Amino acid sequence: MAEDQAVFKKISGTFFRSILAEKVHQVLDPPGAASAGRYHRLGEPTLYTSAALEWSIQAISGYMREDRLPRVVVPLKVSDAIVLDQHDKEACRRLGIDRGSSNESWRTALSEGREPASWRNVDIARKAGADGIIDRSRMIPGGWHLNLFRWNGSGGPFVEVCGDPVEIVLTPDGPKWGL
Repeated sequence: MAEDQAVFKKISGTFFRSILAEKVHQVLDPPGAASAGRYHRLGEPTLYTSAALEWSIQAISGYMREDRLPRVVVPLKVSDAIVLDQHDKEACRRLGIDRGSSNESWRTALSEGREPASWRNVDIARKAGADGIIDRSRMIPGGWHLNLFRWNGSGGPFVEVCGDPVEIVLTPDGPKWGL
């Protein structure tokens, strides 16, 4: 376990979470029991955030264009998260993580009755003691997201709201994944 800890990165700072406007007061809550995502199975806690406001909007824009539900972005202060950075090829290799598999479509895998490959990577990171994982953006050159598995509890990082929600407004003729 101590060797595994050496592959992690300690991170603090301001991050941004997109959330349904009607759930803005639940911004620090984990996804609902009926929700699965790139880095969580049904019922698993994961707090999806982005390192920049614009990246948070771009990351959610496709879902917004699909479901047409209003969303906001909430700034969060994250303190002392110990995470696996998927930019770090050596850290991923040491843990046995195929970082490229996190780029595969989790939605396609589920629709085909398969387990998303990104879930295996998260399982490894969780088992090794990570608080979360840094996800390399598939759409934003240089972009990345911080996804926490645990927060505001014993042994995890502290996360708090540090600003007002910002309404997401997409251009009507913009691309599916973009502003």
